[in-house]
Amino acid sequence: MFNDNTFETPEEKARRAKKGLTFYSEELLCDCNKCYGVEKVPRPAATVYSHRRNNGTHPDALRGPSTSISSYPDDAFSNYHHSNLEFRPQFDSGSYAQSRPLSRSSVNPHLESQSTFDSAFIPESHLHSRSASQCSAVSDSDLIDSRLSHSPRAVPRTCSFNDNDSDSDDPDRSPDDFVPNITDPNQDVEIFGSGLARFRVASPPPLRLRGSWPDDEDEDDQRDGDDDGDGDRGGDEVEPEGPEDPDGGAEPEDEDGPPIHINPEGEPGPPGVPEDGGAQGMPALDEHPILRNIYLRTWVQYAFAGVTQDSIQDMLESHKSALLALLEIRADAFPADFAIQVHKMPTTLRSLERRLGLDFSDLITIFPVCPEPNCGKRYTMEQLNELHDDQCIRHVGEDRCPGILYTETTLATQKQKRTPAKSFPSTSLLQALGRLLSRPGIADFMQHWRRDGDEPVEVDVPPPVDPDVWFGQMGPEDKFGDMTQGWGWRNQEVGLRRRWDNIREEYIDEPTEGAPLSLVHLPYGLSLGLNTDGYQAHRGKFTAGGSYSVTGVYIVVNNLPFYLRHTIENMILVMVLPGPKEPKGYALAQMLEPLVNDLIALMNGVDLPVYNSNTGEIEQRRVYAQLSALLMDWIARIKCIGHVGVTAEHNHCPYCKIRQCYLGEARGYQPHGYNMRDLHEHLQDKHRWLRALEPDREAIRQQTGTTFTVFDQIPGFYSFDICPPDPMHLFDLGVTPAIIKLVYQLGMLRKRYRGQPVDETPEARFNAFLDRCYFPHFCGRLPTELAKMGGHTKAEQWNTLLVVLIAALFEAWKVGDTIPENDIPRGGRNTVHFKNQMSNARRLLRRRRHVHNIDGGELDDAPELEECFPSRNPRDYFANIMRYRVAHAVVTQHQISREEIDTFTPLFELVGITFAEMNLNLPPIFHAATHLRPFLLKYGNVYGTRVAAFERANRMLINVNTNGHGKGVLEATMAKAFMRRTECYRYVKIMQSIEQPSDDDTKTLDTLLKAMKDGPEHEVQRGMLDAVLAGQAPFRGQEHIRLATTSAKVNFHERAHSPYYRLMINFCNEYYPFNNARFYGPGVRPPNGVYISPATSTVSYSHFYRYGVRYGSAHHSRGYKSRFGFIYDREPVLIKGVYATTVAVGNREFRFIGVMVRRFIAPARRPIFPWDHWNDLLEINAWEYRQFSPVLAVPLSAFTGVFAMSDIEMSYGRYALTFAMIKTRPEDLVEGYINHNHENNGERDEDDDDDDDELDGMDQD
Repeated sequence: MFNDNTFETPEEKARRAKKGLTFYSEELLCDCNKCYGVEKVPRPAATVYSHRRNNGTHPDALRGPSTSISSYPDDAFSNYHHSNLEFRPQFDSGSYAQSRPLSRSSVNPHLESQSTFDSAFIPESHLHSRSASQCSAVSDSDLIDSRLSHSPRAVPRTCSFNDNDSDSDDPDRSPDDFVPNITDPNQDVEIFGSGLARFRVASPPPLRLRGSWPDDEDEDDQRDGDDDGDGDRGGDEVEPEGPEDPDGGAEPEDEDGPPIHINPEGEPGPPGVPEDGGAQGMPALDEHPILRNIYLRTWVQYAFAGVTQDSIQDMLESHKSALLALLEIRADAFPADFAIQVHKMPTTLRSLERRLGLDFSDLITIFPVCPEPNCGKRYTMEQLNELHDDQCIRHVGEDRCPGILYTETTLATQKQKRTPAKSFPSTSLLQALGRLLSRPGIADFMQHWRRDGDEPVEVDVPPPVDPDVWFGQMGPEDKFGDMTQGWGWRNQEVGLRRRWDNIREEYIDEPTEGAPLSLVHLPYGLSLGLNTDGYQAHRGKFTAGGSYSVTGVYIVVNNLPFYLRHTIENMILVMVLPGPKEPKGYALAQMLEPLVNDLIALMNGVDLPVYNSNTGEIEQRRVYAQLSALLMDWIARIKCIGHVGVTAEHNHCPYCKIRQCYLGEARGYQPHGYNMRDLHEHLQDKHRWLRALEPDREAIRQQTGTTFTVFDQIPGFYSFDICPPDPMHLFDLGVTPAIIKLVYQLGMLRKRYRGQPVDETPEARFNAFLDRCYFPHFCGRLPTELAKMGGHTKAEQWNTLLVVLIAALFEAWKVGDTIPENDIPRGGRNTVHFKNQMSNARRLLRRRRHVHNIDGGELDDAPELEECFPSRNPRDYFANIMRYRVAHAVVTQHQISREEIDTFTPLFELVGITFAEMNLNLPPIFHAATHLRPFLLKYGNVYGTRVAAFERANRMLINVNTNGHGKGVLEATMAKAFMRRTECYRYVKIMQSIEQPSDDDTKTLDTLLKAMKDGPEHEVQRGMLDAVLAGQAPFRGQEHIRLATTSAKVNFHERAHSPYYRLMINFCNEYYPFNNARFYGPGVRPPNGVYISPATSTVSYSHFYRYGVRYGSAHHSRGYKSRFGFIYDREPVLIKGVYATTVAVGNREFRFIGVMVRRFIAPARRPIFPWDHWNDLLEINAWEYRQFSPVLAVPLSAFTGVFAMSDIEMSYGRYALTFAMIKTRPEDLVEGYINHNHENNGERDEDDDDDDDELDGMDQD
């Protein structure tokens, strides 16, 4: 008689008996790579599965009909026994798989263009990949249409734990149950290469949550952890993230410089008028050099070393007494007026700063403000002193603000003094620009971009150039990079005013005289960039009890070359907004109003002092300026343009009107469907809000997504149109960490089966790959293991991780030599991974139900939670992350073409579309990335709009010792410290320009450079290095090649150096350009022979710099971390030593500098990696593991970059992988580079005027 177990399947028997599936399976012929075609005797299924896991399945077996594993990677049901169940296709006739045109994603209508991705990179045959666990399909007809559908969700078969056919959802899967579905590596190269744009995924099958999902986990699963309330990794629901900085107010990016100790000085007062119009004002330069050097070295102790004012006074009095005593003994040794100058020496800090021209009391205006959080009304000190009482005079309706403006004290003279309760420092933009333009050479540098046809004119100034002209002149393949090369540069206009038109009843911009003027055709037409960024002040009693947020407001002049634009001495700190909370609304408008008034005045021209390099005089010239770009992060941008916020359902995006719920579907990332904002309409919405009564304003704000801000008073200011996405916050603090968070928190790196050894799990292999990575010396913050990377991870760490991310994920997910078509298990119900998946599904469901209601869907067809669980196929994740990495590599080039922009920016769209189809709930930053294209065309490469330099400026302000002061005093102290630092740079340049410096001058210069951590003594050139990493040349007046400051004598008889003696002699002969000498070592003297002594001729250096990039010797502790580099055409080498040989030829001495290197060896068998198609772009190359060629000597100029490095094990060998990190030769980036840089290049002395092109690696002394 039959019982219930008679017709049990092997799967059911295995589950009931708590044994592996293989225990009840029939014996099979082993088809692994080792046994296929050799073994003829069937083996137990467990053995076959074990062989497949360890050796991989033979490709012929995969193609054969007899294998028990599906032989077709495209079979969406290869792991399901019930694949004949009914299903509905995921895509309708509107879906696409091959390509789609680049849709309208431009803020400006004339920027519409079509993508060229399909024609340039997609072969005729369609390649796509679908997970073995996916339960929907794509019909052949669906692959023909070239447009995406609106993603009607499929209703595929349901997957649950009870369906043991689906091992992807079985947390109890045993090792014997895991059989990797190995793919062909050669096919993967094509799929993840030329077929990357067409790689399509189907939505994951619904997950049945009811039934018998296991509560218990084995011991290994305990590592995944139960929900412990960890906010970062738990599964609680949270609102969708916006594109704001994940650091949440974290510290600015960059290295810590020395603290700048500045005590608050004087009492707030009205501004004075600079005697020289803000030009030079450095009286110390007219005094004897001894006194000047004493002043500077003493002031540095106060400004940078924290010495008190009393100590400064003691030091000055000591110097004065010593000099007076010296004059009594040797008065005849000094000039006649020296004694008079000594008697007039300053003896207090205030008088010292005035003598040095470093007293900025007359340049900074202190504005008292109401301390009431909901007010913030601005006053002048004169207005404050004239008030009848201490209460704020602002009225809202009939109510008077209760804020108390000042405290009053009685001085010893019986005079009453009013001290503001809160204030902030402000610098007049007009005065600051005049001071900048008065510096020799600055006005000339601002003309660097002009070419034929760009000559400035002062009369009959033409109108701005239409963008269509730029598109007609800039060919699709023409490269452009700097902001001055984008279409927006010549489209800037001034000579406007903004007013209300009573006839049309709208706000308009109209020319003040006939027609708008082209800004760049004017002799002094300045394009300005504005940055505001809040940061936490970390010192003082006002910060000890909690957070104290301070906001710096900076202006940069975009006319300056990129290598000068963001240097500290050329940035203008216009104000420091006070804490403890960042101002907003009316308070922010009140504080920014002085700056806005200056910007409005500059739109129609202001007479400012300008240095004329032809006459050497400062002249009054008409200067125009336009605020052309807001360079800030997402949150600061929202405050400045009046946007509603990135978490709002309506109008969350500043560029288009898409609702946030659409980000749960593909249409949220398809620019052709965006309803872009209109410039004129947006301006009218702002003024409509401004004119409305207070009770009606919130409804208008919600409807239009914007409010009026103080910047909207500026003619030509259209908020969202001048807000290019910042690459640091878009990528390094936006998309990159969001992708890592999705991969890690959703458990895509968890173990593949129960009992998998800890060190073999994908997460462990990922972390091990990072541990094996070598990163160059400049990488100060390195990525850590994934569990430790979160909200406090710095942008530099995310950026560094992205360099090696593709290879690290491949190492984590690969089985054998490829990533198999096997899902990653979801984990048990109590694991953090599953709870995160549940949280992701709930948030996605909320979005999709909103969309369903908007579309008028039927109630019965409403999305369900089971349909929103994320995909588990690692190949889908890998392909999409590859898209992001490729697109990122293209848009972060220094030089880029229109064709590359049109070809690769659609990959950002595909990243969002595909992740949405994989049921991942994405933050708005993925949508923001789809708006990048028009700003690349308008502003050039992403480095012209980055905010990293402003983060460094904030770091400098943080390092100011404020001695516990706050509420405006702290901010004034910071502003003065910034200006002191700026002027210190000027003194450095003045000291460097002394033609014949004395030892005392050199000592002073060394002191200044050491204090600022920006000189060769400390060999810190962070600003230079950032420019090179961006593909920008570091033209800052320093050498493009520089040796370490110390050297060591070399005796080639010693074992450590003897192998290089003959190489050094040959190197000298090779790079000696004349025919009258031949260098030799011990032995017979050749004709015209010049002997190179092995014991006295040579010194070695630990390291050297080329374009700010450090290269070091592997045999020296200071060079070990920089021991790898590229030479010539991206040839990786190991540096063994840096040698400088000095030898006399006739009556002249020559110095030859050679670097001993060993090249990496190309692999005998070239490995196959899924990124091979993109090698030229990503610059990831494989080499023989730890094998190098014999040593050879190369010149310093041979070095062209550095790389990160790790290694990877394949079935046929182990390989070293190099990842290029500096991809651009700086000397090729800017026309006129040689003309702008006449400084000694570090390899030759100034005597080498002759044969400069021939002397490479040699100095003449």
